[in-house]
Amino acid sequence: MGERAEFELREMPCAACGGTARTHVGWRGGAAHHSGSGIRVEIVRCNSCTHLYPHPMPFPKAGVEEIYTETDSYFSAHDLEQKKQSGRQFMKEIESRLGRRGTVLDIGCGRGELLWAAHQSGWDCVGLDPSPEYVEWARTNFGVEARLGTLEQMAFADASFDVAIMNGVIEHLYEPFRTLTEVLRVLKPDGLFYFDAPNEDGLYMRAGNVYMRARGRDGVLNLAPTFPPYHVQGFNPRSLKHLLTRVGFDLIELSMGGTVTVPAEDMSLAKRLEFKAARAINWLDKQRGAGVYMAIWAKKPAPTRIPTESLNPNPAVR
Repeated sequence: MGERAEFELREMPCAACGGTARTHVGWRGGAAHHSGSGIRVEIVRCNSCTHLYPHPMPFPKAGVEEIYTETDSYFSAHDLEQKKQSGRQFMKEIESRLGRRGTVLDIGCGRGELLWAAHQSGWDCVGLDPSPEYVEWARTNFGVEARLGTLEQMAFADASFDVAIMNGVIEHLYEPFRTLTEVLRVLKPDGLFYFDAPNEDGLYMRAGNVYMRARGRDGVLNLAPTFPPYHVQGFNPRSLKHLLTRVGFDLIELSMGGTVTVPAEDMSLAKRLEFKAARAINWLDKQRGAGVYMAIWAKKPAPTRIPTESLNPNPAVR
């Protein structure tokens, strides 16, 4: 699944705030990975907004379609039926928040579970994904037609959608500011935007990095820039809020929670014990209202309406 992909290393500023001042955090991939997956890249923290990212940024030379392949393998930890049913429930929540059904854009729709659920729930839904394998899987298994490509390639008209959704996507984006700016453009005024993201500053991550250093390793748990699941952006509540403000969204709600996912492959006794400890640490984190994942609701502001009186250049003249 793209693990032998070749990467081009590019100098990039912080994707959340555009800053260039950064601090070394550790290494990820290659010799810094327990099984040697990917290539060794530096993970840094933005000095301005605390965002985490690889420096330099490793872009797949053959494009993202090279690394997002082998659908069943990539989604092996996902319960298909559970995701279909949770998709139905999610569409009900969106309808409750919006006050009606309407047009929804599913960005990075993957296998198409939510696209299927939206159609089943009576929404006018458009899904898109840059992976030909994912788009074909959705067509073959769900009978839903997703568009092949990125949001930037679609060139939708302004104010085309009532709702935009990005499930498990933003951490994969090489230029999230550019993508979210496009999301803002294609949403209608007062349109809703939902997305989720790993919390790279959760207690699980911070404790794991301390554990790595205690064992004399220079690696970190944050991100996976050159091996599955190919996470290249490390958000936390602060950097996410900074990005949303920079793009022009109004933040409605940011909640945290989630569980630590155990890899599907066979693990050693030591690895199983590590994951038990990780789940216990994340449970503690959730008791204080945090966790490994963040769920975000935002809104495109409606245009400011100027009172008619203020348009009169001479208020004394009626």
